[in-house]
Amino acid sequence: MQDRFKKKLCFFFLFFVCISLGVAQTTFTIRVSPDNAHGGTASQIFDSIQFTPLETTKESLFGSIDQLEVTDSFFIILDKRGKSILLFYRNGKLHTRITTGGQDKYFNYFTVNRNNRQIIVSNNYANGLLLFDFDGKLLKKQPCPKDVQSLYYFNKNIFLYNLLRPFDQNNSLPISYDLAYSKGYDSVFKYLHPYNSKSEDGQYNIMYSPINFSGQEGTCMFSLPFSYTIFQLNDSGVSCKYQFIFPVEYSLPPNFESDSSYKGKRAKYVYQDQDNYKKVSGITSVYRIDDYLIFSAQRGLMSMDAGWNYLYNLRSGNLYSFTKITGDSTSFYFPLMSNLLEIPNATYKGKIYSSTPAFRLFSIKDNINKQVKYPKVLQDFFINGNKNNNPVIVEFNLKPKL
Repeated sequence: MQDRFKKKLCFFFLFFVCISLGVAQTTFTIRVSPDNAHGGTASQIFDSIQFTPLETTKESLFGSIDQLEVTDSFFIILDKRGKSILLFYRNGKLHTRITTGGQDKYFNYFTVNRNNRQIIVSNNYANGLLLFDFDGKLLKKQPCPKDVQSLYYFNKNIFLYNLLRPFDQNNSLPISYDLAYSKGYDSVFKYLHPYNSKSEDGQYNIMYSPINFSGQEGTCMFSLPFSYTIFQLNDSGVSCKYQFIFPVEYSLPPNFESDSSYKGKRAKYVYQDQDNYKKVSGITSVYRIDDYLIFSAQRGLMSMDAGWNYLYNLRSGNLYSFTKITGDSTSFYFPLMSNLLEIPNATYKGKIYSSTPAFRLFSIKDNINKQVKYPKVLQDFFINGNKNNNPVIVEFNLKPKL
């Protein structure tokens, strides 16, 4: 009896330890063979595709979409080079632009409190988070933990922070963490995703946010370079894990993340060694819509037509490559999310949002040997715009049961 009690006690202890550490309750194994991915036509994959050119004026012109969030009323865009956050109405007209106000000041990333209609921004100059309303008005500054790079706001006033990895290899704490949960802006109650800070070489402080809205309410995705594991997180920890497996010719060496022999050489291994150009360097822009997982598998191959973007059916195991999806009347004969410049940028209410450069649409249009009936918004864009215009937002509505 006593042994049985001890076993039960041990079981419940381990259960609560697992819960407190955020151990995933569900794990999906995603087998991705890029060479065997399916293709098709746009009309076979999507129920509808909608184009929204973003207004191009002196006030609205920007450099790049480094982060996109979609609301019922707005496209909210981070332009790091332009040191700006821009809000465009869903019809593409500019609503307002928020700037840092200085050459040495920049925004890192932002999250949206949709209930309060607030944009919460990490930055390099305010010694805390900046809160703006949807009209671009600065509301206040709030303290936050040190070295916050990107962030995600859950309901119940809970934040998830991605922390910069330190460059100081003499750090007295051998174990550090990539993620911190905070109740309010600056009250951390849990850390997740530990790493050995003494072996850190700075190559994990990446140029994109490792956190993005998952596509499922109340959760976000977290991914790092040189890793094939994606974590889906809710306001208390890991709710789901996705483990990607690639063929040998596409895979990094075993223990690539932890093997000290690759310290300081990981990026060079993938991006400078031509023998490794096929290797997948990381999984980014991961979104889940029902049974579909949409993601980008970044590779050392940096050519314009590099096929990075995929759609995977978690139920059937079917894999589609956007590079193999050809344009037809549904896409007005434009191939979309098929090259290096186009990735999944966001999802909202079951739809995927990407963007395509204006010059690409003009170039492809000039080489389409078909009579195409464009919707009015694209007719006006081609008549009044040019290749130097702002990007065009593209909304995809997926077909079920692919």
